[in-house]
Amino acid sequence: MKLNLDWPSVKRDDTGSWPPANPNWFKQQEMMAKLGPMMGMMGGGGAPAAQAAPVEAKAVEKPKEEEKKEKSHYDIELSKFDAAKKIALIKEVRGILGLGLKEAKEMVEGAPVWLKKEVAKEDAEKLVEKLKEFGAECRLA
Repeated sequence: MKLNLDWPSVKRDDTGSWPPANPNWFKQQEMMAKLGPMMGMMGGGGAPAAQAAPVEAKAVEKPKEEEKKEKSHYDIELSKFDAAKKIALIKEVRGILGLGLKEAKEMVEGAPVWLKKEVAKEDAEKLVEKLKEFGAECRLA
């Protein structure tokens, strides 16, 4: 007995010859192999190594598509700051991040340091502009 995908029922192969008398036999075997390991066993199908190759090719293509996408979230790094505006910058960092005075001072003096991570693009740009007003040099990554 042989499964014929053109028909909704099982059809007997009358000829029993090789190559198969059904002209769509090879297409059927490929389709059954793609449906899964169980269907591939039922109808013969291709070798497991032949089935794994297309999957690996798709896996290689996916990172290329992800690289093309523009980043939507950025990390903000405080690179340098103007020493004359240090106190105002500490107060601003304290307010933005909700830190205590000591933690904000240590963070600013420890530049270069990451202020925030995974910030939405619009918010990150606003925050960088605000910090530049207080004498900070920031970088988005």
